[in-house]
This record gives sequence, C-alpha cells and structure tokens, in this order.
Amino acid sequence: MRYQIREMKISDIPFVIEGEKRIFKETLGYDMFYSELTLNPYAYYFILDIDNQVRGYIGLWIESERAEIVNFYIDKEYQQQGYGSMILEFAINLCTMSKVPTISLEVREHNLIAISLYEKYGFKFAYRREKYYKDLEDALVMIKEMR
Repeated sequence: MRYQIREMKISDIPFVIEGEKRIFKETLGYDMFYSELTLNPYAYYFILDIDNQVRGYIGLWIESERAEIVNFYIDKEYQQQGYGSMILEFAINLCTMSKVPTISLEVREHNLIAISLYEKYGFKFAYRREKYYKDLEDALVMIKEMR
C-alpha cells in the first residue's frame, strides 16, 4: 500500500465530494472547493492519497493571527489506522511553520472518535454552537493553543 499527503488539485474535487457524501451525508460542494483552490489565498487543502485514490482530506485556512480547520475526513475503512493522525499532524506542522497562535475547528458533539483524536493533539473544548449542523446537532468548537 502506497500513501502520500499532497496538495488538493481541481481534478480531486469530485472524489472529495463523493467522500464527503459517504462520511458526512452532505458536501461543501464543487463551487466552494473550486473557489477555495483558485481564489482564497488563505486556503490550504491536502489529500490523503492511498494507492492513487482519494481516501481523505483536510482543509484549513491560515491567516496571520489564527488557523481554522474547515473540514477533515478519512474514509471509514482507513480510520483507526493512523492516517487521521498523520494528516492532522501535517496540518498542525504547517500551522507551526506559519507561526499562528491558535488553531480552531468545529466537531459534531457525538463524534467521539474525532474528539478523541483532537484532544490527543492538544485541542480543548472552547464552546458549543447549538444546532450548528443541518440535522440540528450541536457543534463543539475546539481550540489548540500553539504557544
């Protein structure tokens, strides 16, 4: 099995959308990804490529004062095998090099696997966003202090 973390390309968008639908039952959509990759100077999107197939991704915004993880998934059959840690570490290292003081993210309150992963990397609960998701589940905002 060969794997790599690489920059997301426009040609990856349909595969990321398929993966989001499998994992989240919804997607950020083609137009959003396209504009992020082509117009947003603060956007960084990376693919987990396993055997030349998109098996996950992480998207983040990095500005001078903060970073935010926009979205992140690993296909179910590759979860709990270290790939999530690997791509999250990659993103955290990018933020470290960018010298941002904090990284934030939202996570579904019932996504205990993801919450556990984020806590392992030093993210702490900050506050709750009630009925944040389309299905009205709350989001937990978690923040990692970099300094």
